[in-house]
Amino acid sequence: MKKLIATGLFAATALLAANSVLANGTPAPEAVAEGVEISGNVTTIAGYQHDDKDALGGLQGGLADAIIGATVPNADHFRMIVDQVELDIQKSFGENIRLRADLDFRDAANTGHRGADVFDLEQGYITANLAAGNGIEFLFGKFNAPVGVDSVDRNTNWLISYASPFRYFTPANVTGAKLYYAFSDLVDLHFAVVNSLNSAGFVNSAMPSGLFRLGFNWGADEKKSTLGISAGAGPEAIVSNNAHLDFYGDLDAMIALSDAVTLAGEGVYRQSDSTTGGANQKAIAGFLALNYQASDVWDVTFRGDYAWEINPANARGGSGASTTGGNWIGFEGQQMGGSVGAGYQIADGAKMKLEYRFDFAKTAGPANNSDYHSLLAEFAYTF
Repeated sequence: MKKLIATGLFAATALLAANSVLANGTPAPEAVAEGVEISGNVTTIAGYQHDDKDALGGLQGGLADAIIGATVPNADHFRMIVDQVELDIQKSFGENIRLRADLDFRDAANTGHRGADVFDLEQGYITANLAAGNGIEFLFGKFNAPVGVDSVDRNTNWLISYASPFRYFTPANVTGAKLYYAFSDLVDLHFAVVNSLNSAGFVNSAMPSGLFRLGFNWGADEKKSTLGISAGAGPEAIVSNNAHLDFYGDLDAMIALSDAVTLAGEGVYRQSDSTTGGANQKAIAGFLALNYQASDVWDVTFRGDYAWEINPANARGGSGASTTGGNWIGFEGQQMGGSVGAGYQIADGAKMKLEYRFDFAKTAGPANNSDYHSLLAEFAYTF
């Protein structure tokens, strides 16, 4: 999370007994609590979505990644959910060792998000700082992938719904080992070896994959801009092997045009190679978004979104030409959408957001085209 605060209890007891130990030599609870920082958020969402008569039954619309599991022809959906109650715990051991756990709790009965898990370990890792050059950070465990613009925690994003690159194609949470190195304040690098690249719809192989992000940063805090070049590869699909790797390439940017206006964009290409003579499965996706900070409390965001999947296996309305065994967006063809949203900062840490989203699915096969209309509201408190 952006802000980390130490609890009063931990701070007070740590000052009084930072070096205390129990009779058997075990550090006392007060000593263990020293250096602990706790933060988190509570995020709630209400949403309405209308699917037209030719709805594909896939994950389309603004509610697809938050509330409903699949669209239904000529149907209306309304749901109120607890998107997450998140508790982030961090403890430092001197200057070089750090532990972190991000614990997410959800109301599984009312959401299809992330498989409707009641509990989700978003992150859990240990880091060590290595004395080399400007300092290398080594991380091992589960962590949020350093790819793209959208954050896993939707309360930190401009809009409520996710854009197509994050929703379908790029890794979100990964498990493995990562190195981070800042060449300077302007250039940094993440490199990781992970179990999986989070291929939606695919069966993951037993072999690891690799990913990296080369980042460029410039500007003062109020006009900070970033540009990221990312890629990942590995034997993700069950029919792939080391000679036929799945891979993606991603370009993301957030450019401060002025103190009040920021432009964000992302483009991703993803491919899963067939090893049995069928067509390779390919997809491209991207978005452009503009955020205007109208005042200290109000902001407005506009976003255009696009995704195109080619040769998915057994997808709705498609050719089924690929033998990769899965699909990303749920059908062969193009998906286009647009969103307009507004945010209101009620108080420090408390924010409300509204969003209208329109999606249009244009299939490559015999299935009819379809459209989806969504209205979403979010209230979140971050501490």
